[in-house]
Amino acid sequence: MLDRRRPTAPLALTLVALIAVAACSGPPGSTSVAGGQPASTGVPSAAAASPAGAASPAGAASPAGAASPAGASPFAASPAASGVVLTQAWATAPLVDVSTGETFRIADHAGKVVILETMAIWCGNCRAQQRDVQAALARLPAGRVVYVVLDTDKSENGASLAAYRTKNGFDGRYAVAGNDVARALVGDFGDQFLNPPSTPMLVIGTDGTVTRTDFGHKSADEIVALAEAHGA
Repeated sequence: MLDRRRPTAPLALTLVALIAVAACSGPPGSTSVAGGQPASTGVPSAAAASPAGAASPAGAASPAGAASPAGASPFAASPAASGVVLTQAWATAPLVDVSTGETFRIADHAGKVVILETMAIWCGNCRAQQRDVQAALARLPAGRVVYVVLDTDKSENGASLAAYRTKNGFDGRYAVAGNDVARALVGDFGDQFLNPPSTPMLVIGTDGTVTRTDFGHKSADEIVALAEAHGA
C-alpha cells in the first residue's frame, strides 16, 4: 500500500525549482542586465541628451552662427555690420533732423560715403554749393551717399532751417550744429570750417577715412569725383 502523506522526491524537486525561478524573475516586460539596471525598452528618456550631430527638434533655438531659416528677414545693413566705426566727437554727437524730428548721429551712417557741409541760411555761397551737391547726388548710386548739412549760425534755428530746405527743394539731413559739434569741428579742422561763405566740406569714405576738401565752391563734377574716390 502506497504512502500518500508526502510527495515523491522528483515532484518535490520540481516544485522547488519552479519557486526559485519565480523569485528571480523581474517585473513583467523588463529584462535584467549586468549591474541590476533594467535594459532600455526602446523609448528614450525625456531627460536624455540628444546624440551628437542629431538634428534639433522643431521649434528649438538655432545654434549661434546657424543660417537663418528660409523666409526670415535679412539682417539690415548697419555700421556694426560694415565694421566701420566713427569715434570723433562731431560724429558721435546727437543731431536733430529738422525735417523729420529724428535724432541721429553722423556716425550712424558709417560704411557709406558721407558728404558733410557747414552753412548758414543767409549764405548765398552755401546755397549755390548745395545746388551742385544735389546735382551730384542725382548722378551717384542711390543709397550709397548721405548728405548732411549743419547750420553753424547760432542765431538760426531748426524751424527756419527746415523752411529753407523746403523752399529750395534740397534733399539731405539738415540739422543745427550745437556748441559741442561746432567746437569739435574747429578742433579737428580749424576756425575756417565754421565760416559758411568759404563752403567748408568733409567727405567721409566707406572705410571711415575723413577728408577735408579745399575751401571754395566745388562743382557737381568735382563732388561726384570725390564721392567715387571715397567708395560711392
